[in-house]
Formats: sequence, C-alpha cells, structure tokens
Amino acid sequence: MPAVTLDSILDALDTARQRATYGAVAAVVGVSPRALMSGRERNQRHSWVVNLKSGLPTDYSAELMHGELTANAMIIRTKDDLSTWLASREVHVSAQPAAA
Repeated sequence: MPAVTLDSILDALDTARQRATYGAVAAVVGVSPRALMSGRERNQRHSWVVNLKSGLPTDYSAELMHGELTANAMIIRTKDDLSTWLASREVHVSAQPAAA
C-alpha cells in the first residue's frame, strides 16, 4: 500500500486549519523531522507543521504564517494521532513521492 505523502498531509492540515508537529508528520512520511521541510519554501500552506514546544513553524516570519494558525489550540503531536486524524478525513494515499 502506498504511503501518505507530505503533500497530502499538508493539504489536509491546511483544509482543516489544523497544526501538527514536525515529529508527527515526519514519522508518518518516514523521514527525519529536520529533513521534513528541506527544500520547501516557507509559506502559509506549510506553516501548519510546527515545533512541539512553541506551537509555531520554525524560522517563519508572521506574514508567512497562516492567519488562522493559532485559532485551533489543538496540535497533533504523535504519529498515531496524526494517522488516526488523517484516516478520519479519508486522506487519499498516493504512490507519488512528495515533491522536494
């Protein structure tokens, strides 16, 4: 079965206005948290992936963060919680690797 891609996770988080930690997302896609967003620009769509301690994306200016980023206090923190959350939204899996 193909793995869920980073892009499908980012789409789901953006649509639901939901934050998830670098660690949770990285665990689901099978990469290290430090490498997760490597090569991706900082923008509002990517700002839903956040630091566990601060609840904010790392090295983002205020204008690059989504305006509704902190509207929902909940942050998905674990691989299991993110997997369950994605399944509840019927996130489609893709055989395509995530774009770098």
